[in-house]
Amino acid sequence: MKQLRHLHFLLAAIWISGFALNPPAAEASEWIEPIKGEITDPFGTRGGKHKGLDIAAPEGESVLAAADGTISKSYRSDSYGQVIFIKHDNGYETVYAHLSKRLKKKNDRVAKGEEIGIIGNTGISTGTHLHFEMHHGSWTENKKNAINPLAVYHEQAFQQNAVHVQQGDAEKGWAVTVQKGDTLWRISKENGISVEKLMEINGLADSHLYIGQKLLLRDHGRHAGQSTYIVQKGDTLGQIADKMGVTVRRIQEWNDLKGDEIYPRQPLKIMESS
Repeated sequence: MKQLRHLHFLLAAIWISGFALNPPAAEASEWIEPIKGEITDPFGTRGGKHKGLDIAAPEGESVLAAADGTISKSYRSDSYGQVIFIKHDNGYETVYAHLSKRLKKKNDRVAKGEEIGIIGNTGISTGTHLHFEMHHGSWTENKKNAINPLAVYHEQAFQQNAVHVQQGDAEKGWAVTVQKGDTLWRISKENGISVEKLMEINGLADSHLYIGQKLLLRDHGRHAGQSTYIVQKGDTLGQIADKMGVTVRRIQEWNDLKGDEIYPRQPLKIMESS
C-alpha cells in the first residue's frame, strides 16, 4: 500500500511538472493579429536573442490585443520603449513594444481585438514597427517561456491586406474589396482619400464595413480623370507603368518623384487619358 501511494505521488508530480512545462496550447481561433504589416525580423535571429516578431506598418496604425486578458504592465522601458504586457485568460502573456502611445493602464481588462496602443519607434528601435512577443506562461527577464508567434499564427496572417485597385464596369470607377480587419480609416489612408469622402462616394451612413464589400475610391464626376494605385511588394515603376498603360516619366511627374524609388503601400496618382 505504501509503495502504491508513493507511485501515485510520483505520477502526480510528473503530471504537474509536465503541465507546467507544456501547458495546453491555445487554439489559433483564440488569437487575432495585433497589427497588419510586414515581418522585418523573425523570431530567433541575433544569435537566438530576438524573442519576438518585428512587424513594420505605417505610423498611426492601431495595435490590438491579441486575445482577451488583463494588462499586467504598461510603462516606458529603456529598451522596449512604450510597452504593454497582457496576461491572457488562456495562460499566455504577450508583449507589445516600441509604441508611440499606450492607451491602456495596468489592471485594465481588454477584449480580443481591442485597441491598446499606437505603433511607434520608441526605445531601442530603428524604425516604426511593433515588436510582438508571445510567452507560453508568464514573461520572464530571460524570456525562457518565449515562443515563436508563428507557432500560433501563420506568416500570411500578419501581412497587410492587399488593396487591389480595379476598374469598375458601368461607371469605370476604382474600388477596393473590404478584407478582414479593414477599417475606413485604414482604407482612406492607403488610398489617399478622406474618410468623409469615402462615406460620401459610397453613401455610407456610418463607418461599419463587412467583408467582401466593394468601396469606390472616387466618384464619376470631378475626380473621374484620376485614380490611385497602391504599390505592392516587389513592384517597380516600370511594371506599374506597363500595368496602367502609362510611362514611368508620367508617374514620376504626377507624384513628384525624383527617382525610381517606391515602397509597399505607397499611393500613386495615375491620370487617365482623356
